[in-house]
Amino acid sequence: MPNPAVIARFERSRALFRAECAKPEPADLFDRQSWAMAGVHLILVESMLSTYQKAESIAPKDEQAFGFYALVTIGGVVTHHREEEEEYIPRLQPELVTPIVDEHHLFIGPLHELEEYLLSFNGLKVDKSAHRYIPSGQAKGTRPKYDGKRIAETIEKFSEPMLEHLEHELTYISGDNLRKCKLPLSKLEQWTEYERTILTKMDPFIAPVFVVGHTPPNSHFPPLPFGFRQFLIPYVFWWKHRKAWKFIPPQERL
Repeated sequence: MPNPAVIARFERSRALFRAECAKPEPADLFDRQSWAMAGVHLILVESMLSTYQKAESIAPKDEQAFGFYALVTIGGVVTHHREEEEEYIPRLQPELVTPIVDEHHLFIGPLHELEEYLLSFNGLKVDKSAHRYIPSGQAKGTRPKYDGKRIAETIEKFSEPMLEHLEHELTYISGDNLRKCKLPLSKLEQWTEYERTILTKMDPFIAPVFVVGHTPPNSHFPPLPFGFRQFLIPYVFWWKHRKAWKFIPPQERL
């Protein structure tokens, strides 16, 4: 069963990131970094908490759908940190010096183990170049069985160092810190352009639904065109994986 202390720890981080998402999107790219990071972290925390709380009480008929939801949750954390290590942090060096990558190593072991289990359970693999899941070719009879206890216990193992890291990161890339290290504005402009290329590669039936589903309905993050949250998500993109999306927790307004 879920540990109340673990849930309370998630809730502390959740409150911090929700408060940031209540703020309008900063026009200044230096200030925008920690604001956007808080928005991403809110999605990671909301989905991870939901996965943790539900994992051990899933009915057999829902195991496949929940297993996919859990994979998108865990895969989201893995992908986020891989992008930081391979793209984001290198683009801000040598001016910005942080312990971000070192902190990743405090929880990356069990996180990756859980992702590998969920990939195998779902019969999928990651196409990193396209930021999408594709069939692995693994025969259904050779895939592992659903194990909610394993999912919950693994999350318990890495939750504390992960949550500490997610909180610390907002300070590391705060506008004040980026200005203090004399980071050129051009580097943030280049990162913003790269971000746009990532968005065009993502599976429209997974990423947008997952992002919108785990942010408050009146959140300023993510910045979306009018009608996207209200119409395209619920009436177009939601339906393909609707059995998995029923595990998205209800979102309170800010």
